[in-house]
Amino acid sequence: MRSSARKGTGRRWGAVTVGLTVFGMLVPSTTTHAAEPVRQTPPSGVAQANNPKAVANEDLARIVSASGGSVPVTLITGDKLHVGVDDDGKPVVRDTESAPRPDGLPVVFHTLTRQGKLYVVPDDALTLVGKGMLDWSLFDLSQLVTLVEAGKGDTVPVLVTYTDTAAADKTRKVAGASGGRTLPSINGRSLNIADDGRWWQEVRGKTASTPAAARSAGSLTGVKKVWLNGLAHVDLEQSVPQIGAPVAWERGYDGTGVTVAVLDTGIDATHPDVSASIAGQVDFTGSPTGAKDGHGHGTHVASTVLGSGAASKGLRKGVAPGAKLLVGKVCDDSGQCPDDGIIAAMDWAAHSGAKIVNMSLGGDPTDGTDPMSQALNELSRATGTLFVVAAGNSGLTPQKVVAPGSADDALTVAAVDKSDEMASFSNRGPRIGDGAAKPDIAAPGVDIVAARAAGTTMGTPVDQYYTTASGTSMATPHVAGAAAIVAQQHPELTGQQIKALLMSTATDLGHDLYAQGAGRVDLATATDPQVIPKGNLNFGRQAYPHSPVTKKITYTNHADKAITLHLEAPVSFADGRPAAAGMFTLGTDKVIVPANGSAEVSVTLDGGVLGTDGAYGGYNGLLKARDDSGKIQLSSGIHTFVEAQKFPLTLHVVPPTGATDVHYGSATFTPVDDQVHLHAGPTYATGADTVTEQLFRGVYAAQIPVTWRNAAGEWQQAEPMAPEVSLTRATTVSLDLRKAKPLSVQYPESTETYMASDSVNRVSATGQWTTGTVVSLGYRVSESNWWVLPTGKVSIGTLTHDFYSSRTTPVVTLRTTGRGVPTSLSARYGTPDAALSETQMWLKDDGDPSFREASIPVPRLPIKGHLPVVEAGTGSAAELANVDARGKLVLLTPTGICQATCDFTRLRDERVAAAAAAGAVGVLVAAPDLTSLGRPTELDQCPDGPKSCPAIQSYGPLPIVTLPYDRAESLVKRIRSERSPVELSVGGSVVPKVYAARYHDEGQIKPDSYRVAKDDLDQVDLHFHAAQPGDVHQLAWMQFLRNTPIASQVTLPSLPTRQTLTTFVKRQNDAISRFTASWADRGADSFLTHNRSEANDLVLTGKDDIHWNAGPSVPGAIPQVQTKSGFSVGAGPCSGCRQGDTFYPTIYLTDSSGGRQALIGIVNDELITHDFADIPACGPTPSSTSPNLDYTCDLALLNASGHEIERRTEHLPDESYISQ
Repeated sequence: MRSSARKGTGRRWGAVTVGLTVFGMLVPSTTTHAAEPVRQTPPSGVAQANNPKAVANEDLARIVSASGGSVPVTLITGDKLHVGVDDDGKPVVRDTESAPRPDGLPVVFHTLTRQGKLYVVPDDALTLVGKGMLDWSLFDLSQLVTLVEAGKGDTVPVLVTYTDTAAADKTRKVAGASGGRTLPSINGRSLNIADDGRWWQEVRGKTASTPAAARSAGSLTGVKKVWLNGLAHVDLEQSVPQIGAPVAWERGYDGTGVTVAVLDTGIDATHPDVSASIAGQVDFTGSPTGAKDGHGHGTHVASTVLGSGAASKGLRKGVAPGAKLLVGKVCDDSGQCPDDGIIAAMDWAAHSGAKIVNMSLGGDPTDGTDPMSQALNELSRATGTLFVVAAGNSGLTPQKVVAPGSADDALTVAAVDKSDEMASFSNRGPRIGDGAAKPDIAAPGVDIVAARAAGTTMGTPVDQYYTTASGTSMATPHVAGAAAIVAQQHPELTGQQIKALLMSTATDLGHDLYAQGAGRVDLATATDPQVIPKGNLNFGRQAYPHSPVTKKITYTNHADKAITLHLEAPVSFADGRPAAAGMFTLGTDKVIVPANGSAEVSVTLDGGVLGTDGAYGGYNGLLKARDDSGKIQLSSGIHTFVEAQKFPLTLHVVPPTGATDVHYGSATFTPVDDQVHLHAGPTYATGADTVTEQLFRGVYAAQIPVTWRNAAGEWQQAEPMAPEVSLTRATTVSLDLRKAKPLSVQYPESTETYMASDSVNRVSATGQWTTGTVVSLGYRVSESNWWVLPTGKVSIGTLTHDFYSSRTTPVVTLRTTGRGVPTSLSARYGTPDAALSETQMWLKDDGDPSFREASIPVPRLPIKGHLPVVEAGTGSAAELANVDARGKLVLLTPTGICQATCDFTRLRDERVAAAAAAGAVGVLVAAPDLTSLGRPTELDQCPDGPKSCPAIQSYGPLPIVTLPYDRAESLVKRIRSERSPVELSVGGSVVPKVYAARYHDEGQIKPDSYRVAKDDLDQVDLHFHAAQPGDVHQLAWMQFLRNTPIASQVTLPSLPTRQTLTTFVKRQNDAISRFTASWADRGADSFLTHNRSEANDLVLTGKDDIHWNAGPSVPGAIPQVQTKSGFSVGAGPCSGCRQGDTFYPTIYLTDSSGGRQALIGIVNDELITHDFADIPACGPTPSSTSPNLDYTCDLALLNASGHEIERRTEHLPDESYISQ
């Protein structure tokens, strides 16, 4: 089976900032998908915490499982992240790899979870995100993983919008970027950014001496914004009469003379229901079959708009069977649709005669400023085209309406069933950011029978020609067809006027405004309106201080007699409370509209009535016009966002005494009171010793990362926070780092940091906002110096502080011998792991990725003995020729290729190879600011299949050991001053001992320094059995504490199988430890095969043993581990359990000791494989002589009729939630 790329601890270190929001955060994103039916999934046996988290993602779980548990993704900055999923299928970051920065400073990664999405942003990009120049979608892990699966992991595809044409020409030529489509509707183009970080260095400024202000813009001058060019996914006999279409037909309106464009998966041009209507078709995906529909979604949608019903003898007609059809294939047959193709198709449709454009697809919730929404607004206003867009299918959660349906000018469609009840899957508003009312209108979208494309099985097939499907994708074409009929009747109307007419004549079903919009589309009323409204009652965002603002709406009477309209304007705050008295006033509550004439009505907004303590935020409502009988004839939407007063909040940092070279990361201001509706999200600002932001009245947490050098020139780091700042007037808060305390842990014997993580999390009063930092560092050349600034206890919300650490006894030691006191040189390998890995990936014929992974052993010195050492400068050929390196260690200071991180390829191939040729037995490397050696290439893209994969690299011909630069300088002086050769005493171990600990504080950050005695430790021996040599390539520990809802994963060293790793765990009361491991055999040419994974939970007893792979995998129950108090943790999805009236007959695969490996079973005719342990390989092992052999299995499960059952694969947990 496939296995993930293994970590390279020498490179992966950074700080991670955690910021969690549930709603209100302005995070535009562009990935789209069709609105399809919601599928039932097995329940989880784990009780989830109340903290907001990312939501489950089946596609992400499938991709991660297919790649062995984690997927390496590359950010636009060149940084690499390893993405996995937890037991609920939610994305988690397992590891970070910082791309080298010119200044050599640690990279702080800020993470934000919003609307079920997980974003990770390097600190040096966060300011540009805050300024609106880089979009959040560039850092959306789910979208980036999808790009890797699609074979686009070697580049980051982006959309760039420009301030002018000249800027577009200049920016296109930036290093590391290659061109794509031109997109005139947004004055932009698509580009592909290389994954090597060159583009980021170019746009940020290439040198550390470049001023920070200049680096924040760099070559982005002239760029308006950079977005991810995401991959979209495509989401009648009762429904057509339900919206009054037959009444319109009887009046002579069936869409004749109107052209409707459907942008979707293409069309089955041979289908009897649509074949005669096609006026043109264009493929925007590069499909070899053109615009042919190999998915089924597009044909179903098109026939709902205008199908003739020919294959059903007229029974299953579409809404506007007289209309003509333009087809834009924007999604390939696997359902993937690049955003740039969608935008190009929108432009084509609007300029090719389409009056109506149907878009039954949608992306993430946005504020309506994403590229697709921008293109929609621009094309709508320039051409008069109406774009009818699906609201999406995420269900009952507020603020879920997706792009481009979030665009101002889109007619955004919700779904109802055939009884006019809201569909449970239909997305609810309001729009995120400004709270504008969305969706706009509703239509039938449940169990819609429409045309089935030949050879497809989308939905539930009815017969050869028809299939049934549900979703807002199905509701949207009902409205598009209705719009075509109105356009036929009123050819003079613009798209926005058609939108207003359909909304104003919709039938109010009595549902919430944010669910149904104006109501369900009603063609019977729309095609016989007595009065048509015209005007815009969107007051937009109103800044403080407030004064009255008036807008007008005009009613036009097309009847031959005057009509009296009785007016009312019920407007509500975001939480449902009615607007304050006097806030919205009508110029009149009754208007007489003369025959064949018009009348004007004014609506005035006065935010000043709210005063100091009023309800500031979003307001929405309807201007309702009733006739004399009380029946609502017309409805017009009202919207505004009323801002509260702002005050300056200043954050001032006092550096430690004697600090030099101080650097400030991005400052973050996060509201922690209950006024979340006022905020689009946390406020980010460019870091400095003093930062001021204008913020609404409230309570905030303010935080800023700081790095500096101490008197010895060593880098120090802190992420100080002021966790509770009350802002009612101009306020300054100081973070005095002179009061900071060192963060360290000390054990009974000498140890080195393998992995450490320090996290601070600040949760708001409502639990809807969380901010903080996680500083995470791996194995480095020298120890890290961390500091914490203690705080007082918080009174609003919660504050937690967690410190995790895994430390190892030294794998290598070097000491001077001879005269004087022996001195430790603090030597370290580039990684303490016994081996690294190189993964090769290519696409199979069906488009799915295939992987193979090779083990790269890391050369080691003897663990005991003495070796002479010589000094050879930078290691050039000339310098090596001047020393006798035979049988010696060679000390190099290759500053030209080693700054903060070495160019590992050059170091290995130029310097280490030359030292080996000179007879050396090992290389010592030092440089002034060196933190990491780097590592060989981790992921190889093979563009033409396995035969095109490059040769597997080696780590190097000699052991490579790093020294701190000051120790190297002392050693050089000694070598040069002594006449006889200098010898070093060599020591170390094959497998180190490991010390692991977790410390947890609540309510405040305490000034702790941790010291651990032997009596405070529990010993756990991990025994790795194997029939043949192999590698344990992923090993981790978690510790769950009672009343603490989540545990972070602590990485432990990798080692060969057939070894024992002794681990000492810091004892905690009422705690459960979880150890997880993945291992594989080492086959031909060091390729890894027969990958296995397993998890074991323990209540530690002082001395415990875990035997991995000691017996066969067998079906069985997993043990429920509990402490004496009854505390337990969820072990993953339930097995053999009942929820409601459904029983889930699933069962675990376990090892002989009960460790869980996989969950398999059949649920609702689907094979559910929770692939924590990969299914063994069933094909041949690849090798250099047979590189074309794909050793992954092609498994199928058939039902009694011989038809294949749909499969889903989900990964089991990295982390779990408490179940008590």
